[in-house]
Amino acid sequence: MASMLRRLRSARSSGLQFQTGGLWRPRLEVLRIGAMLLVLALGLALSGWLQRVDHLVFDLGQRLQPAAAPHGLVIVAIDQHSLDRIGAWPWPRATDGRLVDAVCRAGAKAVGFDIALTEVGTDPAGNAALAQSLRACGRVALPVVLDTSRDGGQIVEGLPIPPLASAAAGLGRVGVQLDSDGVARSVYLWEGVGAPAWPLLAQTVLTIAHQPLRGRAPQPVADAAPVHPYALAARDLRLLRYVGPRGTVPSLSASAVLDGAFPPDALRDKIVLIGATAAGLGDFLATPVTTQGAPMPGVEVLANTVLALRDGTLIRTVPTAWALGLTALLALAPLVWLPRLMPLAGLLASMIWVLVLLLAAAALPILLGWWWPPTAALAAGLSAYPLWGWRRLEAARRHLDWELRQLRRAGRDPAEASPDAAHRRLSFEGRILEVQAAQQRLRDLQTRRDDALAFISHDVRAPLAAAVQQLQEGRLDAPARERLLAQLRRAHDLAQGFLNLTRAQALEPAALTELDLGAVLHQAADFAYDEALKRGVRFARRLPDAPIWVRGDFDALERLAGNLLRNAVQHSPAGSTVTLGAALQPQAVRFWVQDQGPGLTPEKAAQLFQRFARGTGEHAPARSGSTGLGLYYVRLVAEKHGGSAGVESVPGHGATFWVELPRQD
Repeated sequence: MASMLRRLRSARSSGLQFQTGGLWRPRLEVLRIGAMLLVLALGLALSGWLQRVDHLVFDLGQRLQPAAAPHGLVIVAIDQHSLDRIGAWPWPRATDGRLVDAVCRAGAKAVGFDIALTEVGTDPAGNAALAQSLRACGRVALPVVLDTSRDGGQIVEGLPIPPLASAAAGLGRVGVQLDSDGVARSVYLWEGVGAPAWPLLAQTVLTIAHQPLRGRAPQPVADAAPVHPYALAARDLRLLRYVGPRGTVPSLSASAVLDGAFPPDALRDKIVLIGATAAGLGDFLATPVTTQGAPMPGVEVLANTVLALRDGTLIRTVPTAWALGLTALLALAPLVWLPRLMPLAGLLASMIWVLVLLLAAAALPILLGWWWPPTAALAAGLSAYPLWGWRRLEAARRHLDWELRQLRRAGRDPAEASPDAAHRRLSFEGRILEVQAAQQRLRDLQTRRDDALAFISHDVRAPLAAAVQQLQEGRLDAPARERLLAQLRRAHDLAQGFLNLTRAQALEPAALTELDLGAVLHQAADFAYDEALKRGVRFARRLPDAPIWVRGDFDALERLAGNLLRNAVQHSPAGSTVTLGAALQPQAVRFWVQDQGPGLTPEKAAQLFQRFARGTGEHAPARSGSTGLGLYYVRLVAEKHGGSAGVESVPGHGATFWVELPRQD
């Protein structure tokens, strides 16, 4: 036992350097996890695989912003009521002219006509009337439509017919960019075939209204060299910030405007956009603020573009280099707290970080007017804790393997085979249980060592010291020799009892064999018979004739029964009887030793099976030779065999000590 403890101490002291040098290196692990997070985040950012998730985050920010009623802009809507009142679409160009006249007479500051006028039609008089109205108003902008109407899908610029284009106050391009999910989130400020020559119709309307653009105004492209004369060229992509869902921008029915049935100042000094909102007319677009499956009419998207240009709320996208740098920085952020926190705290901190990052990315366009795709950094934030946990578990596994190797090497016999590979078949939980069991065995060894030192220093040392003193005095007459012999015999009995106890503690279930308990009990009674004769005590045996099969250690059970018999003899008066009996139960066998001694009080009986406990009674001899380990040995051996031990006693009526063991069929 002492050599085993020395080997364990040596293994642990040498293992300190091994643990810090080979099992867990925090700085190295931080670098490894950081490299993994960078590869993950930058790879996702460059690949665009999570673009749809980025779109959802952007839409979340659009929906979280409070809706504000816009001012200075009104939509004159060609709605279903107007169709019912005036007639089916398309209306005659003369009717369009009357609508323009009515809007201009109402004092509109500028008018955006969101209706394509690219075909001459069959009504020259109507075209002339509309041109006259446009010229008379002088504040109307007409749309340029980029369309793929020719064979082969070639993009063409659809301008208003010449009479109308020349009569308009300005031209501008209509249309928004649809993302891969079909949602309109952005516009190009300049676009055209061959060169980005056309501004947005919204910008043209604001120019006519003499309303300055907040922020950096879009500049015309004068030096843009076309890559291909028939290819679509675009410049200055901006994301739209919508003021609210469909219906947020105020509107008037076109029929009410034609009939003059609207408040006098409803259109005065306002920008007016004329467009279709009736189902089946014009274009309806899904937007980030679309609710309940209600897409937004194209004229209202145009209105949101005008408001964003006028109020300076167009959203810029962070340049690619800056976006990648920010993504890399935020991907590494979890490594600030993960090495310093316990697993639960690290998990909570990581969850809070992901939530804060999500909300911050969604609010960034609203607060600062910049959009940064956050999904790659979010993926890194979600992956940081599992990756760090994996590395921690891997380090814990290596530590458990190292502990198992050291504990097994320290606890094995030098002649045994090396245990280094014995743990490799164990699961992670199995490794933990093995280390716990080995540490428990180590604690047991430590306890046994402490008990041995205390036992040797007190119980064995005392009689040996007395014997040495007598020898030094030189008086060895008959009484002195008798006292010397008693002291030496006591020291021998103590050492033998402690040796037996140590052997019992080392019993393992795998070492037990099948044996006949009856034979064990008979042999124990035979060995105790001589001592019983010396004290005038008779033996009575009530044992079954058939074998009693149990799994056990013959020597340990024989010594157990002998301890009970000698204990009963020592506490029984001369002329009394000690009975050894056994009874079979369905799954167990119980044997007992009954004496006719003074018995035990309940308090004494409760303490009797403890270490160094001694039983005394009025008929008991002066038990100076008792070690106090006999009954503790009985309980220990019974428990090592999967059984139990106890005592039944009434003061003045003797005591019955019993042991119950599992039976074998």
